[in-house]
Amino acid sequence: MESLIFPFGRRKVKVNIPKANLLQVLKTKKCKAVTNEVEEIKKALQNPIGVPPLNEIVKPRDKVTIVISDKTRPVPNRKIVPCILNELNKTGVRDITILVALGMHKKNTRIELEHMLGKRILEKVKVLNHEAFNKNMVNYMGDTSRGTPIEVNKLVSNSDVKIITGYIEPHEFAGFTGGRKSILPGVSSVNSIKWNHRPEMLENPKAKIGILEGNPIHEDMVEAAKIVGVDFMINVTLNDKKEITKVVAGDFLKAYQEGVNFYKQYAMVKVAQQADIVITSSGYPLDCDFYQSVKSIITAELIVKEGGTIILLTESKDGVGPRLFHYWLEKVSSQAELFEKIKKEDFRPELDHCYLLAKVLKKCKVIVVSSQQQLKKIKLLTVVNSVKKALNMAFKNEGRKAEVIALPYATMLIPEVMKG
Repeated sequence: MESLIFPFGRRKVKVNIPKANLLQVLKTKKCKAVTNEVEEIKKALQNPIGVPPLNEIVKPRDKVTIVISDKTRPVPNRKIVPCILNELNKTGVRDITILVALGMHKKNTRIELEHMLGKRILEKVKVLNHEAFNKNMVNYMGDTSRGTPIEVNKLVSNSDVKIITGYIEPHEFAGFTGGRKSILPGVSSVNSIKWNHRPEMLENPKAKIGILEGNPIHEDMVEAAKIVGVDFMINVTLNDKKEITKVVAGDFLKAYQEGVNFYKQYAMVKVAQQADIVITSSGYPLDCDFYQSVKSIITAELIVKEGGTIILLTESKDGVGPRLFHYWLEKVSSQAELFEKIKKEDFRPELDHCYLLAKVLKKCKVIVVSSQQQLKKIKLLTVVNSVKKALNMAFKNEGRKAEVIALPYATMLIPEVMKG
């Protein structure tokens, strides 16, 4: 047996796979953390790419908004935000607000915000949650060339200086996380998100993990950020220990591209061939609910054979996910029925992962390992409470000689299946 470690929530679990069946273990290349994370953040802020430093951009009477990621993203906000505030304090500016880019996610509670930012920042700076479903919270700023209406949080549209933060890793249809995503979907209305995430965009062959060039969803997001007018960006890349490996700051396109190029060096992994069984997970916070965990399934789908089996390990501590996503998954009994409903009914952005999950289920079977009881009500899924049971089922499906690929930390990778 080969014993492998997979992340599961905030802990690790051991998965035993017969050596004769194990085809490959996919991991990012080793990438050292920076020596001093705070010093690296300060250095990036003071030597930005493509724009002047903050002390030259910000004037004392400006209204400044800092957009940060929510609890579902492992962004080291406790280190990034204090460094930004220190730079802003040098300018004499007093009107500073931190806005949590929730997209369509649930509001972060006071306790969650305290965990993300620290008690001291919450006491000194106004921190607000974005509300995508609140029409009174957004301003319309125009349309992109693809017809997406740009409706963003009034706090952002009315600010003199807009600073976005985040982290860079592969994304299931935007190519990569971070950068422009702080605006769309981060602080946009549900209507804007709906148009950016519509099936026509999701179906584009370039709307894939690790692709930016020609990706309509990415390009639409970039247009939105340009319309809104982002003044400064700071993003980080992380290793599997959630340590900072690089910091990029400055122009939201130039600095972002540098971060993406750096990340690609250790995220792209070659896969000899597709496997009968793929075992995957991501760990906290990307397995906080099943909606987020679908990202691991989408990466696994790239390397599983037609008709094969994906085994997903997910804690899903917070349940299934957004209300509509949860409702639809409980309502349908097959992926065909899910596709049919999406075609018949008005597409809503909470259904993007329903749509993507349905596409995966059209290709292969999915077994979920979780103790979350809510998942057992979803007829589309086979849910079990142990990895051993899931593997036994998978080998029964695929045969005792089935080849297995292990994919821990799935969302950090860009798998490339070798041809020929």
